[in-house]
Amino acid sequence: MRLEELICHYAQPQARIRRDQLANEVTDAYEGHLKAESEKYRCDPKALDKVLGGASHFIAIAESCFDYAVEGQLKTTGIGLQDDDWLDFASFIDQARSDAEFHSANAPALGLEHLFKLGAIRARLDSDTLGDVATDALPTVLNGSGCGYLTLNEVAFLALMTEKAVRNATQPTTPDRLHARKEGSRTVVDSHEALRWLQGRRNFTPTVLV
Repeated sequence: MRLEELICHYAQPQARIRRDQLANEVTDAYEGHLKAESEKYRCDPKALDKVLGGASHFIAIAESCFDYAVEGQLKTTGIGLQDDDWLDFASFIDQARSDAEFHSANAPALGLEHLFKLGAIRARLDSDTLGDVATDALPTVLNGSGCGYLTLNEVAFLALMTEKAVRNATQPTTPDRLHARKEGSRTVVDSHEALRWLQGRRNFTPTVLV
């Protein structure tokens, strides 16, 4: 099972996440974590906050992940740092949901879940269409998941559309038809075809190496 399937349960493809929302959502999740941990270990949340160092570290990570997932900026340097960032981001998201479910400490970080899933889907597309250059640049947690195609749901995430709208785009009479095929019982789109079609969608930004 892919990591985003474990931690991104309620992300919806047509949802929007904006950079100016990240700090608030990270801060809410972080403060919820302080509340949950202070209750669990019967400690002072202010003292715990001092030890953990505040939410700024995770705000910076979320913004860095946004650069890739939404804006398509794939860094070709500092790969080890990216590995740490994406792993920390996944752990932070998972902890936010746990804090919400077991301690009623905060709302689940739905925007951050969406952001991580979007990054994972983009990574699959890039692995298939950019080849070794993407393999060398992608953080380990997002790498190695390319399989030559995307599902309609995954195309919908990248296009910021509903899955139904993407399915409609596969109909033979649709202008600029999205050509799909069957992979077992699923309808899928070959990655190069998905990229061709996505490049004509105003909400999709193609990946560039920076």
